Amino acid sequence: MAVFLTPNQPPRRAAHAKATARASRFTLEKPIAAWLAASWLTLSAAAWADDPVAVRVAPLAQIAIYPESAAPALVVSLNHSPIAAEIDASVVELPVRVGDTVKPGTALAQLACRNFELERARLQGERLAAQAKLELSQWQLKQAETLAQQQTLPDEQVQEKRAQLAVLRGELAANSARLETTDQQIKHCTVRAPFAGVVTERLIAIGQFAARGTPLVRLLDTSRPEVSAQIPDQETQALRQASDLSFEHNGNRYPLKLRSVLPAIRTETGTHDARLDFAATAAEAGSAGRVVWRDKRMHVPAEFVVKRGEQLGVFLNRQSTAQFHALPTAQSGRPAAIALPGDSQLVVTGQFALRDGAAITVEAAPAAKSKP
Repeated sequence: MAVFLTPNQPPRRAAHAKATARASRFTLEKPIAAWLAASWLTLSAAAWADDPVAVRVAPLAQIAIYPESAAPALVVSLNHSPIAAEIDASVVELPVRVGDTVKPGTALAQLACRNFELERARLQGERLAAQAKLELSQWQLKQAETLAQQQTLPDEQVQEKRAQLAVLRGELAANSARLETTDQQIKHCTVRAPFAGVVTERLIAIGQFAARGTPLVRLLDTSRPEVSAQIPDQETQALRQASDLSFEHNGNRYPLKLRSVLPAIRTETGTHDARLDFAATAAEAGSAGRVVWRDKRMHVPAEFVVKRGEQLGVFLNRQSTAQFHALPTAQSGRPAAIALPGDSQLVVTGQFALRDGAAITVEAAPAAKSKP
């Protein structure tokens, strides 16, 4: 744009006119340059999108893994009980020592029993007397009924004899109950093991008086140990479906069977308490180790998992097109469970450059080198 000076135009106005002309030219040229740059980027992106991405694929069954998981565990006994006295008596004998293995019914303690034996003898004497009175009362009632039939004895006396007989029968029944109670007390004079186990502690000494409920010895049940494990909440479903469950302790593995998972979460640890039974040989009670299980669900190794948007997943080959398959339970850096057929074609190289729906070309895997 030409600028002409007129004789009447001062020099300052001429300079201002030139600057205005230059600004107008820049204003027109800037949108044109921006449009050309955007067009170039659009054409380049379109050309790039049209180019298939070279990838390699493999069947899911070929690369799937079945990861092992573990949780801390402890072998516990169903019973580790203080065996208590059931009568009031002095301790006469403690035939077991700490570490002794006992069978059900083995004598653990002997209590003084003389007073109970004397009480039984007294009750037996009372029983004999009651039986004699009962027999006499039965005879007297029979005689009274005969005289009453002959109308030589009033009916009131017959009813009195019947009442006396009923009272004597009640006394005899009460005597029998007291005698049975005394027999039970005498039976409890010998404290016996209620289950097979090992004596872990003697809680009283010979000569001490044991009131009813006083612990005498502590007995550990060795017949039915079980494993208590703390399982993270997100792993409980995998544990229920797992195969190859075992307890690992000091380099040894003991096969297990899942019995129960408690339906409550421990607030301080976020775990469930699981109880498992030994399938064969059992570890000793008190053994600390870990429960190990193998997930029977197919998992994709972590190196094949990519993130698109806010989702983690894998790419599949669908007729030379990349399809993103989201894995909702996947965690970054860890193998992810996947529920697809084993023949699904999974992209194993080049997946990080892919987008959903991108065209792909499948390259053949390199041939394995033969050994010399």
